[in-house]
Amino acid sequence: MKGRYLYFIRFLLLLFFVSACSGYHFNSNNNPLIGYDIKTIAIPMFINRSVFPQLAAPMTKEISLTLGSFSGLKVINGDNENADAVLIGILESKDHYNDALRTTQTVFTDKDILNSIGNRSPFYYPVQSAFDFSLKFILLKRPSREEIQFLANAPKGSVLIHPKIVIQDTINLTGTFSRVISPTSTSGSPGEVNFVKNNAILVKSLQETCYRAAQTFRQVVLNAF
Repeated sequence: MKGRYLYFIRFLLLLFFVSACSGYHFNSNNNPLIGYDIKTIAIPMFINRSVFPQLAAPMTKEISLTLGSFSGLKVINGDNENADAVLIGILESKDHYNDALRTTQTVFTDKDILNSIGNRSPFYYPVQSAFDFSLKFILLKRPSREEIQFLANAPKGSVLIHPKIVIQDTINLTGTFSRVISPTSTSGSPGEVNFVKNNAILVKSLQETCYRAAQTFRQVVLNAF
């Protein structure tokens, strides 16, 4: 009898634990900034100080969508002085393009490619590349334009202290992509558009990285509050 009673108690505790966890996951969709009386947040286009010109728009979009998914939090795109808070996003990378975008795998010229390099000696060409950049974000509660400008122009890598800062953090990001390599023996060869194809692949990979950054951003915000 005593054994059955203990079993019943354990069963009730298990049900309580499961329901508590379920409630936590449900609440994670609610506005995490409500404790700071933030119900509206303005998100201007992120500042792009990286060597990748394609980053600002997709990163701003993904972060906006992430914050907009919280119930009870309204996202306003662009500058808005009436918003409860402003999110500043700053994209940064290494100063030189070849340092931020580097070759990680090469292949020696072979058959079809060898025929298209003319009298040049065989060489290794890149088939896979990797890139690195970071997203720094600063959430300010009802800042003035002067305060936004001051914090947005802070030196790279600096940790800012300001009474209106609700949260600030940096997310380091990396991605890889495979390159298209085709011969360029004639004007009609597929290799004539190698650069265009590879640039499109890079842009797509950067956009996918922006999506991953937004998921990390969501967890950072939830863990902060």
